[in-house]
Amino acid sequence: MQTKLLIQFIWKYAKLQRWKFFFMFLLTLTWSCDATIWPYILRRIVDVFTQYDTHRESALPALKWLLVAGVSLWVFVEAGFRTRSFIQAKAFPKLEADIRMAMFDHIQAHSPKYFNEHFAGDLANKISDMTTQVTSMIQNLLMFLPAFVTCILAVIFFFQVNTLFALLLAAMIVFHFSLCFAFTPKCIQYSNAHGEARSTLAGKLVDSLTNNFAVNLFFRFQFEKQRLVPYQKEEQQKNGHAQYIIALMFTFLSVAFLIGIIAINGFMILYWLQNKISTGEVIQIFNTTWYVVFSIWFSGEQIPQFFKSVGLATQALTVMQDPQDILDLPDAKPLILSKGEILFENVSFRYGAKNLFENKNVQIKGGEKVGLVGYSGAGKSTFVNLILRFHSLEKGKILIDGQDIAQTTLASLRTQLALIPQDPILFHRTLKDNIKYGRPDVTDNEIIQAAKLAHCDEFIKKCPAGYDSLVGERGTKLSGGERQRIAIARAMLTASPILILDEATSALDSVTENYIQDSLEKLMQNRTTIVIAHRLSTLSKMDRILVFDQGKIVEEGTHQNLLSQNGHYARMWQMQAGGFLPDQPLI
Repeated sequence: MQTKLLIQFIWKYAKLQRWKFFFMFLLTLTWSCDATIWPYILRRIVDVFTQYDTHRESALPALKWLLVAGVSLWVFVEAGFRTRSFIQAKAFPKLEADIRMAMFDHIQAHSPKYFNEHFAGDLANKISDMTTQVTSMIQNLLMFLPAFVTCILAVIFFFQVNTLFALLLAAMIVFHFSLCFAFTPKCIQYSNAHGEARSTLAGKLVDSLTNNFAVNLFFRFQFEKQRLVPYQKEEQQKNGHAQYIIALMFTFLSVAFLIGIIAINGFMILYWLQNKISTGEVIQIFNTTWYVVFSIWFSGEQIPQFFKSVGLATQALTVMQDPQDILDLPDAKPLILSKGEILFENVSFRYGAKNLFENKNVQIKGGEKVGLVGYSGAGKSTFVNLILRFHSLEKGKILIDGQDIAQTTLASLRTQLALIPQDPILFHRTLKDNIKYGRPDVTDNEIIQAAKLAHCDEFIKKCPAGYDSLVGERGTKLSGGERQRIAIARAMLTASPILILDEATSALDSVTENYIQDSLEKLMQNRTTIVIAHRLSTLSKMDRILVFDQGKIVEEGTHQNLLSQNGHYARMWQMQAGGFLPDQPLI
């Protein structure tokens, strides 16, 4: 079943270049002509030599056309192979590119939940496996097909010489392919298992390498090495099983070839001694037999790689079978924002075994600045993620300006919401590219202006290449505060009517935060703003504060009103340590 799905997947992209692949396979058959027609020409040449042995000067007219045929065959074969190489040079890179981008598009469209449950290294490895192994399989087929055609043509030519030799050769070929097919299921099974073990190991390796800072910090080099040992052993064991079954197959094939060659050559010598075949026919049988043996043995040597490629590609295909949990409906319409009003209507949502929201109703007016506060796990981030449609609702709906976001396109929703996360992760690109990521068409002057408002310009000017400096993988060349300011500058460039701040100033020192607060106040003007904060003082200027506790909104009001109520919010205010709310209530 999986193999059938793999074939369908490959054909989906190969058919885009169907004529290139058709001529590629057709021209590959020129080798079959060389392997069967050339021995026939040699037979005729030897027969001429034998016939004119006593009158050699008379042999030239007969030899002339045979030599012309031989040269023509060589030119034909070479032209066919060279043409195929040029076609292949065009077809393979495009096939790989099409498959790579299709897999990237499919994986990239998954929700954050999917990436939380899968290793990025494993996903990238499967994309790489699919692109490389598909071309590897096609290259193997380009050897299998001419070998198969060579076998058919050889049997036909042998029938013209003597029926016995045709039957012996056919029996050897049938036995060879029967053995191959008998071993195929086991080869595929072990190769698939090895492919899965290899991908898992690759994911573990990448996980360790991407967290190298923590490994260095705690000096856990040996721990990481030992942690990989069981995965390495499993990969080694399954690789060994795959290699063993292939080695066993070749042992049987060797014995079958030996018996077949002895039988054909033995009868060939016997028939020549009995004058049943000519010397030229001996040359033809001998050369054709070795051409056939060479072609099916050489193509047989590619069987391990073929099965390995099938196994790796089959495992890689599993990522294309993972359903995307957040998709646009067929009749989804673009979200059109005017006021930026957000409305939760009887929203219910469960994350795993935890029931976070039950029939929740919340209204955030257009242009209103709303703070969210609560202990860790109270539901603040989930509230925001539902607005961003990172999760699907179990019940109810979320409306923005009267439009159900489940009925709108994701592109129109996400491009009109700006999020500044608590821990912004940057691309390993230039500072300029990271700042303008939300609006690629902005000018350099607009980028610099946004950087100045976010107080990035000061440290960017000190970088060796200024705005063209690379930030390192995940922004590791920058401090946490610098990454945060880049994220703020990025949000400032977008014209998003709705702004979400998730601990946007948590990584900043007090001096920088004072600068940033002024910039954020400008950023929040005329925008619907939702602010998540553990530093409760940052919420003092909010129009309204929603106090979360175990998925419920237990209080709401302004900062002063909530303090005067002497309730849940007031207790959290009193529990602050160094200005920050603890993750859990203090006992």
